[in-house]
Amino acid sequence: MKRKCLFLVIALVLVFGSVSVVSAYTSAATVSAARTSNTSARVSADIRYTTTVDSCTNKMTLQEKYNGSWRTATGVSVKTVSRTKTKVSTLNFPYTFTLVKGKVYRIKAVFTSKKGSSSLSRTCYSSVF
Repeated sequence: MKRKCLFLVIALVLVFGSVSVVSAYTSAATVSAARTSNTSARVSADIRYTTTVDSCTNKMTLQEKYNGSWRTATGVSVKTVSRTKTKVSTLNFPYTFTLVKGKVYRIKAVFTSKKGSSSLSRTCYSSVF
């Protein structure tokens, strides 16, 4: 009986210890995009963490609609941009993409961060533009 109680206590400590680590390290992210002309769009991807992270990378990929699916844009010189910062709790990344007139686009933003031995990855999409 004592053994079962000890096992239960250890299991609870491990479970709740893991949960507290995860809940102490979360984020909120947004991605916005708008055409500024037929061949240009201003985009911004922002993330805010509940604590200072060791490193944070934001990788934005321009995607185009092709045959009903999304793929990495073609016909443009810059398809992907990335920014990395260290020791931050927020990361704001504005950028202006050159577009091909007449195509439909969106932004795929992948935020990857590390704090100690834990890491967090989040993918967000802009609205269509």
